[in-house]
Amino acid sequence: MGEKISKEAYQKIYRLLDNATPLKGDCGELCRKLCCQKDNEDLGIYLLPGEEALFTRDEDWLVWEEQKAEDYDFPPSWQGKVYFIRCLKDCPREKRPLQCRTFPLAPHLTAKGTLVLIRETLPLPYQCPLIAEQMPLEPAFIQAVYEAWSELIKDPLIHDLVAYDSANRKLPLDVVYPIPKVFS
Repeated sequence: MGEKISKEAYQKIYRLLDNATPLKGDCGELCRKLCCQKDNEDLGIYLLPGEEALFTRDEDWLVWEEQKAEDYDFPPSWQGKVYFIRCLKDCPREKRPLQCRTFPLAPHLTAKGTLVLIRETLPLPYQCPLIAEQMPLEPAFIQAVYEAWSELIKDPLIHDLVAYDSANRKLPLDVVYPIPKVFS
């Protein structure tokens, strides 16, 4: 495992994912952007460790909550502050956090420690058609997300999170999303 992901590395990963989208069109049109609803206080995401450096905390489209990792379901290696953010309005696309950019795929480590991508299995306060209907995703999106998570899990804390989530996930084998041939 490597070192903490730097701001510059995060910027590079953001650029990799800038134009990667699950579908050729805007998937938000399928569900009226259910994952981006501003009125639901349950909707939001945690930033990955160090990702907060890409934001000023003065963004008029975000609400920030600083929480203690120990109070939530994070791996034991996570101590201290974590940042939970919620949208107040549509975000500038180039500023979307990583977990928005990679959804509906999630990283999963197999028992042998191999990174695979799966469709998100966490309970959501909405129904995503990409998950519920098992819609086919763009191969370029899958490839970009795989490259991004391959870099991200070099950070020990992010690796611990992915390993922790993987160990706690009940995963039927048919949920594993095929990685493009480049990575098999």
